[in-house]
Amino acid sequence: MKLNPIEKLFCSVSTDIVSLYHLFNQAVQYQLPAGIALVVNSENILIGTITDGDIRRAIVQKNTLDLRAGDCMQSNPITFSEHATIGDILEALPGELTARGRKSNRFLSKIVLVDSLRRPVRVLDYHQLIEQRIAKHRNLVVVGLGYVGLTMALVLADEGFQVTGVEIDASRRAVLERGESYIHEIGLPELVKSHINKRFRTSENLPAEGDVYIISVGTPVEQGPDGEKIPVMKHLEDACRKIASHLKRGNLVILRSTVPMGASRNFVKPLLEKGSGLICGLDFHLSFAPERTAEGKALKELRSLPQIIGGYDPDSTEATAAIFRDVTPVIVRVDSMEAAEMAKLVNNSFRDYIFAFSNQMALIASKYNINVVDVIKAANEGYPRDPVPLPSPGVGGPCLTKDPHILASSGDKLGFTGDIFRKGRQINELMHHHVFNVVWNQLKTIGKNPEEAKILLCGMAFKGHPETGDIRNSSSIEIGMLFLNELKIVYAYDPIARPEEIASEGFIPVDIPSGFDRIDAVLFLNNHKIFEKINLYDMVRRMNDAPIIFDGWNLFRHENILTVKPCVYLGLSYVKSSLL
Repeated sequence: MKLNPIEKLFCSVSTDIVSLYHLFNQAVQYQLPAGIALVVNSENILIGTITDGDIRRAIVQKNTLDLRAGDCMQSNPITFSEHATIGDILEALPGELTARGRKSNRFLSKIVLVDSLRRPVRVLDYHQLIEQRIAKHRNLVVVGLGYVGLTMALVLADEGFQVTGVEIDASRRAVLERGESYIHEIGLPELVKSHINKRFRTSENLPAEGDVYIISVGTPVEQGPDGEKIPVMKHLEDACRKIASHLKRGNLVILRSTVPMGASRNFVKPLLEKGSGLICGLDFHLSFAPERTAEGKALKELRSLPQIIGGYDPDSTEATAAIFRDVTPVIVRVDSMEAAEMAKLVNNSFRDYIFAFSNQMALIASKYNINVVDVIKAANEGYPRDPVPLPSPGVGGPCLTKDPHILASSGDKLGFTGDIFRKGRQINELMHHHVFNVVWNQLKTIGKNPEEAKILLCGMAFKGHPETGDIRNSSSIEIGMLFLNELKIVYAYDPIARPEEIASEGFIPVDIPSGFDRIDAVLFLNNHKIFEKINLYDMVRRMNDAPIIFDGWNLFRHENILTVKPCVYLGLSYVKSSLL
């Protein structure tokens, strides 16, 4: 039988007080409420509860430390059915307190839920229960149903909240109204179908009854006057103005969009106050709670990753915690909105920068025809510090391609150079030209006219694992554009991305294995697991004579490819050929 974690709180009437304190201390390890023990009999039926206060009172009353759980416990604990709702519990509490001779819930800290046999199944914190009541009965409005907004909205709906998703794109709303999803994410279509027009509905406009507004609009970057890329705040400004016109006393605004440091306080707050006539911290709450999920596993990570929250004031932080507490088990409170903004930028900018280190090593290794993947694996083997990530044909996606520029712009405004972040971006973008040049020059080397070559790109989404169909800011697209500048036709395949989206970028979508037929060069540009199942022998045989196979993710063994027929294998940093 699977152990219920709550059983870690169980003790018997004979348990000594030292063991009780050990039980209190281990509760946090199992993400259980701290400071309570549940006294049960041999059948795990609840017969009492013990808190630290109960132990201290028993010591004073009995004037001894030689106590057992039975000497300290409250034998008439407040319990409710495991099926009771928050509203049921809070409505019934006054009567329960009176029945037990208690005049106030002021010092009530824990409430035990039991099954039909009175066996404990869950312990609730009373103060969190009050916060949850406030949150559960509020109407949540998610502004912007892109990847971040839609996944967040549906997870909140799945946790019992009433959610309105505001999306100006009519085609997106139509897809959702049909019970379908326009975003590839495992489990997302099922959530749409389950909650549409129930706990989740869509709207072009903000509803009048909104209480909590979650802003998840995009903040792209564009070329600034000095040539550096800077964040575009128009979408965020529009969202703030709309919310301000609906803002009421007691409302909460949660900013989830990635923004430059200081934007919550210096950009969002003034827009909300000016448009509403209300005062932040007095009339409404404001916080920054960054989205940090990875595409392909967003639904899982929304429920498992710690949620960072930085509020305008402590009340704003706690109001936001009351929303997210049902979603994720760990809430990380930071001291300010700026601290939360910085935490978001740190994660993505650091990842982009360390990937740039590996890609720079790949460029160096290419001058010596060294397999840089083998070098990095050798360097990491058995070495306990700072493992180096493997290189790639580029670092793409909607976050890592812009967040370093947003962080750099924050540094610029404070008088610090943002070059370290921009340099990492430049190296990662340089990989696109490296890949193109390696393939183009190799076509010339083996005597083929590159301008007449048939090229197939495999893996057009910005990443393959975890899988996504998102081609925004994809390195594969950027590399493909370099080929399209030289060729009339470039073929493309992706196992997830929609063919019509691929075609809209100017490529000819194909399927595999038929797409390998009569191809001169095939480039594997993301690491989707389906590529590892390709019949390499069939693939090479289908291609033209002297074919080129570019393996940007070290998916294959070059020894296997080179034995099929005379051909060329290209890694990120080395060349192997079986041509005579």
